[in-house]
Formats: sequence, C-alpha cells, structure tokens
Amino acid sequence: MEINRRVFLGSMLYVVSASVLPSELKKALNLTVFESDAVFFDAEQFTLVYDIVDIMIPHTDTPGAVDSHTAQVLDELMISWAAPSTQQQFTLFLSDFLQRAKTALNADYLSLNRENRQAFVERIDELAFDTEKSDFSVAYKRFKALVFHIHYSSEIANPNFFLVPGGYRGSLSQNELNAIYERKYL
Repeated sequence: MEINRRVFLGSMLYVVSASVLPSELKKALNLTVFESDAVFFDAEQFTLVYDIVDIMIPHTDTPGAVDSHTAQVLDELMISWAAPSTQQQFTLFLSDFLQRAKTALNADYLSLNRENRQAFVERIDELAFDTEKSDFSVAYKRFKALVFHIHYSSEIANPNFFLVPGGYRGSLSQNELNAIYERKYL
C-alpha cells in the first residue's frame, strides 16, 4: 500500500483521537476507570466497586467513601480477611450486578452516565431491602454493610476515631490473658 499525505494524516488523527476519546468519555460519564487489576478484584470489578461505594457514600460537605479509600480497603480485605466463600459471594454479586444492569437497562452499566448508574444502584437497594429474598440481595446487603463499616470506622469519616493500642499478639498464655484482665486494657 502506498502511503500518501491523506492516509498518513488520517491514521495520525485516528491514533490521537483513540487516546483522547476514552478520557473524554470518562469525564462525560463521571466515572473513574481502573486500567490494571487491584489486589483481589480485576480492573473491571474494581471500577465497579469504586463506583458503587462512591454512589453509596458520596463526597458532600463530609468525606465520602472515595475519601476514606473504602474500595481499596475492601479490596485488601478480600485477601487478608475474607473466607473463600465471601470472596466467591462478592465476585458473583459483582457479575450478577453487571448482568442485571444489562438486562434492566439494555446497556453496559459502566457505559451509563452518573445519573443512570445512581438510579440503578438506588433501585437495587430498594429491591434488596423491600421485596427480594435472593442470594443477590443477601450479597448486596452484606456488601453494603461492609462498605458502611469500612467508611465510618475510618479516621477520615469518624470524628471519634480512636486507634486501638497494642495490636494483634496471636496466641496468649493464660497468665498473659489474666494480666490483661487485671489491668483492664491490652
């Protein structure tokens, strides 16, 4: 193929616009998209988690879930705290969430604008707490409870935050446990 000026400029326009359009689209959607995997969640799942927690606890005159790094803490908890059954429950929940959005809205959730994503999360919340008694609603309620617990127990969101001194010590002897009881603190 012979490359002339028109072909060259056209291909350069395509290359430049291909890198610009996704960021412009992200701005229009008001969506933070993660390109690489987190510790537990893959990039798409983490983008979804980040968006849902931001919708659940938005930044207003008080810190939101993004400010308290709730999505990142949740991701770390999936590795350090969650049992395999909880890990599976949350990954299935996220997959089912995306499928429900596609079915209900005839569109990919992550391609919707902020208002439509928020309306969908509100609808899921309403169904989970009002009528629906399914594995999905149980997983949603557990996800939501964990999100709120992470956020409101964080230093940035809790004005009465108090870091528990001492930390985890593993197995204690009976004498060490008795000493803790006597002094009434770790």
